Amino acid sequence: MSMEVFPELYELLDFFESEPEITDRDVPWFYNRLTYRTTRDCDKIYCAIEPGYGQIVLIWEKSGELVASLNFEYVNGLKIIAEKGTEKMVASFHESAELLDFELQLKPSIHIKWGNQSNG
Repeated sequence: MSMEVFPELYELLDFFESEPEITDRDVPWFYNRLTYRTTRDCDKIYCAIEPGYGQIVLIWEKSGELVASLNFEYVNGLKIIAEKGTEKMVASFHESAELLDFELQLKPSIHIKWGNQSNG
């Protein structure tokens, strides 16, 4: 399942403040794996995005220690939101997954927010 909503590549570049590593230069970027790496003080973020397959892998380390390792599937959309001095990447999921949006904030500090929901 591919992502129906996806930011412009320059928005991801601004958000991560790094150029992506691309797995296969002969494949269109939408069907490729875009890997971003960024550092904020003692925090390191690794984020691999595969828009054509609706997948995201996120690894967050602080001072060399693992804080979070997340593997998302069924990602329906991805957008970058900048407001009130914060920047967030928001991933939404297919309705059938019953998952709330995932938020990764990099500025002014790193935070993640995510959960699931019940229809009951």
